[in-house]
Amino acid sequence: MTHNISRRRALQTGAAATAVAAAAASAQSIASAGPAEEFPTEHAVFQHGVASGDPYSDSVLLWTRMTSHPEDYAGRNRGVDTTVRWEVATDEAFGNIVSSGTMRVTPDTDMTAKPEAVGLQPYTGYFYRFSVQDGPYKGQISPVGRTRTAPAAGQDMSELRFALFSCSNWEAGFFNAYRDMAQRGDVDYALCVGDYIYEYPAGEYTGKTGSLRNHLPANEIVSLADYRERYAQYHTDPDLQAAHGACPWIVTWDDHEVANDTWSGGAENHQPGDGNFIERRDAAIQAYLEWLPIRATPFSEGGHIYRNLSFGSLAELNMLDLRTYRNEQVSFTSMGKTDDTSRTMMGSEQFTWLAGKLQSSQARWNLIGNSVMITPILIPPLKQPEADAVTQLLGLPEQGIPYNFDQWDGYAAERRRIVKLMQENDIHNSVWLTGDIHSSWACDVPVEPGNYPAKGVAGVEIVTPSVTSSNIDDILKLPEDNPLSQTVESAFTNLNRYVKYLDMDSHGYAVVQVTPDYVHTDWIFMNPDGKFHPGAPLHYAKSARAYQGQGIRMSNQPLDVNAHSAR
Repeated sequence: MTHNISRRRALQTGAAATAVAAAAASAQSIASAGPAEEFPTEHAVFQHGVASGDPYSDSVLLWTRMTSHPEDYAGRNRGVDTTVRWEVATDEAFGNIVSSGTMRVTPDTDMTAKPEAVGLQPYTGYFYRFSVQDGPYKGQISPVGRTRTAPAAGQDMSELRFALFSCSNWEAGFFNAYRDMAQRGDVDYALCVGDYIYEYPAGEYTGKTGSLRNHLPANEIVSLADYRERYAQYHTDPDLQAAHGACPWIVTWDDHEVANDTWSGGAENHQPGDGNFIERRDAAIQAYLEWLPIRATPFSEGGHIYRNLSFGSLAELNMLDLRTYRNEQVSFTSMGKTDDTSRTMMGSEQFTWLAGKLQSSQARWNLIGNSVMITPILIPPLKQPEADAVTQLLGLPEQGIPYNFDQWDGYAAERRRIVKLMQENDIHNSVWLTGDIHSSWACDVPVEPGNYPAKGVAGVEIVTPSVTSSNIDDILKLPEDNPLSQTVESAFTNLNRYVKYLDMDSHGYAVVQVTPDYVHTDWIFMNPDGKFHPGAPLHYAKSARAYQGQGIRMSNQPLDVNAHSAR
C-alpha cells in the first residue's frame, strides 16, 4: 500500500503546469499559425493521463485529453483538430483488441475525448489506450489504463469492492490517497462523491501549513476557461492519474465543482461581481462533463447527472445530484424552515426517480452516492411528545437543532419523506455513501432520531474523509487527535447515539466491500503529516460492517487485500 514518489517529481509536475500556463497566456493564438510541421517535435500529447468510467455490463466510457501542440493549454481554445484512435484489449500488450474506434478531437470540448467502448463482456477486466492518428505527433501513444465492466443483469457476485473518495484540495496537500488506491489491486470501481476540485483563488483555502502548491488560474474560477484550466491542473497530478488509470470511476459533484454551498439559484461565495450565476454554473458543468468520464449531457440539452448503475444481482448504485435542484439553505435564525414540506434538496423529478429506483430494485443492496450527510446530526435529538412542546414554543426544527444546514438536516421534511418511503415499502437494504464533511463517520440512519433505536433504522451511512481538504485540526492549526477534536467527537456520538464512529481529523479514503450478506468498510488514513509529503504511506484505521435491517457495527478486522483481485 506504499509507494515512493520523489518530492522533486511532484514539484516538477507543478512547475511544468505553471510553465505551460505562462506560455499559453503570453503566446499569440495559433488559429493563423503556420503548418503543423512547424511545431516542436518533442512534445507530450497525453499530458493529463487516461481514465474510464460509468461501466455497463457490455460497455464503458474512456477518456483522455490531447494537448495538440505546446501552446495548446486547457481553456485557451488554441487546440488543433486531431484524430485519435482508442483501443480496448484483453491483454496489456494489445495482442487481442476487442473494441476500437477513431474520433475527431476539437477545441469545442477542450480537446477532450470521451468515446464509449462497446461489445465488451460482463465483469471483465480490460486494458485501453489512445494514439494520435494525424498531425506532427502521429503515432504517439497514451499511457495504458485498466478498466472493468459491470456484472450482467442478474449475475450472482460473491463480492465487489468500491473505493470511496471526496474533497481533494490541490493547495492543501498531496493526493497520496489516490496513489494508495491505485496500488491496492483489489478495487473494482472508484466512487467520487464530490469536491473533485476547489474553485477558490490561490492561497484562499489552504491547509495547516499554507499552500503546498498554488492553484491555476490564480483567480477564483468563474468562466469556462477558468474551470477548464483548474481541471487540467488537477489532472497533471501523478497520483490522480494513477487512480484514474487503475479502474473505472463513477462520479457526482458537490458544491466546489461550482462554488461553495451551491443551491439552485446561487452560492454562498458567488458575488454580484462574479457575473450571472446560472452562466457560471453552466460553464462549470460543461467543464465537468468534458474532463470526467461520466454518462451525462449538458442541462442545455435536457440532461442531468443523477443516474443508476447496476451490478448484477448484488447491488444497484444511484448517484444523486444534491446541488442543482435544492432550495437555498436556511439560516440559524430561520431554522424552523427545515420542516417546511415545500423545501427540497433533490427536486421533484429526481425524488420521483429515486423513489422508483428503490421500489423497483431487485438487487441485494441499494447503494446511494450522496454528496452530503443524510444522517441527522442534531443538538440534541428530541423525543416525542417533548419535541412538539419545545418546537412549538421556540420555533425549532421538530427533531432537534442541526449543526449544518447545508446537509440533509437543512431539508428535514424531504428526508422524512425518504425514510417514510423506505418504511412503507419494507426497504431495509440502503447504504448511503457520502463525502463533503472532511471527516469519517459510520452511522445508522434512524427512523426517528429521538426514538432510536426503538423505532429502528432506515439504512446506514458511510462517510469518507477528505483526500486533503482541511479538517478541524487543520483549520485551528492543532495536531491531529487533539483534545478539542476529541471533545467534538465525544459530543456528537453521545448526543446522537446512532453515530457509531467518528474521526474528525484524519485524511484518506474508504474501501467498501459489498457481499450478499453484509457491506463492510475499511477506513484508510494517512499519518498526521502525510498529506504534506508526496508519496507518504497510508494505513488501515478502522472497519465497520452493516447487515440488512440491523444497522452498522464497528470492528477491527480489515479486508484481505489479496483475497479479491480486480486485475
